[in-house]
Amino acid sequence: MAAFTLIELLAVITIIGILAGLTLGAAGAVRRHGAASTAKAEVAALQAACDRYFADNNLYPLDKTANPSSSYAPTGYTAAAQVLFTNLVGSATLSAAPTTKRYFEPKPAMAYTTGSPNYLIDPWGYAYGYYSDGTNAPLIWSTAGQTTSSGTNKWITSWPKM
Repeated sequence: MAAFTLIELLAVITIIGILAGLTLGAAGAVRRHGAASTAKAEVAALQAACDRYFADNNLYPLDKTANPSSSYAPTGYTAAAQVLFTNLVGSATLSAAPTTKRYFEPKPAMAYTTGSPNYLIDPWGYAYGYYSDGTNAPLIWSTAGQTTSSGTNKWITSWPKM
């Protein structure tokens, strides 16, 4: 009767483990790349919505609470993301009927809906950063899941990288 030896079984288990590790590592990289691509598309869509808002109102939604050059913690962007949400969606919550013109229709995964007003979140679950003096094109950014200043080169922004 033919049987597998202990060495053969260990070799097969080791090979399966190596292949599983490679597959799971690649899946994580694909997921990170997908989140970055989603954030780039959402930042571009928010910029376009701000431009439509400007065309109708002759100013951008005003908010100077979040400044990308002085603040690196995405948890501090909530107030600015609420201003952006309220002005572009036309209501304080995603479920409410708009009281003004709606310039942007967020996907449900893009809106933090616990509490009022709601705000816009990136694929990593952090509030989008938004800064505008009302007259110049606004700055919109995602920290790409980075929570310290060391990761600013990985941010996804509405302005060109230097």
